Amino acid sequence: PPLEVPADEEVENIVWSSHVRLATVVPGKRGQPATIEVTNPRYKGRASFPDPGYSLHISNLSWEDSGPYQAQVNLRTSRISVMQRYRLRVYRRLSEPRVTVNFEISREDGCNISLTCSVEKAGLDVTYSWLSGEDGVDAVHEGSALSTSWRPGDNAPSYTCRASNPISSIVSSPIPAGSFCS
Repeated sequence: PPLEVPADEEVENIVWSSHVRLATVVPGKRGQPATIEVTNPRYKGRASFPDPGYSLHISNLSWEDSGPYQAQVNLRTSRISVMQRYRLRVYRRLSEPRVTVNFEISREDGCNISLTCSVEKAGLDVTYSWLSGEDGVDAVHEGSALSTSWRPGDNAPSYTCRASNPISSIVSSPIPAGSFCS
């Protein structure tokens, strides 16, 4: 969300920080550009503060940029400070899920199959679901692990794992579960 500055107030400066001070922005007077001092070396060349709101824009985001940010808006007119807090989460596009198969064959029960889905470097907020059916659209289970059983003569199911996070969703290759048991 944009930084909110009261319209009837004159801003003395805006101090942006994330754990430590990141930058100070002093708005220019009468159409002059703002004076911006980026004090944290991690953000030099990556942080910008577009006029008129001086919201923080960070380019070339990395995992380490995730976390709390705050803007302290120091107002000249009323001599008060307004604090606004933000939380940044950085997500990466997911790679294709990897499925691990464990199976146990017994004469009485047929075959018990355990499928486990994982994504390399998954990061935050990843959800897993299992799909089956010819077209892989019937959701059968939520979660990274699926347990099922198969008996000779049953239709041989095929399962696909879907991994999702807020910016991507990707499916595994279909796993023909019955083929492990025949």
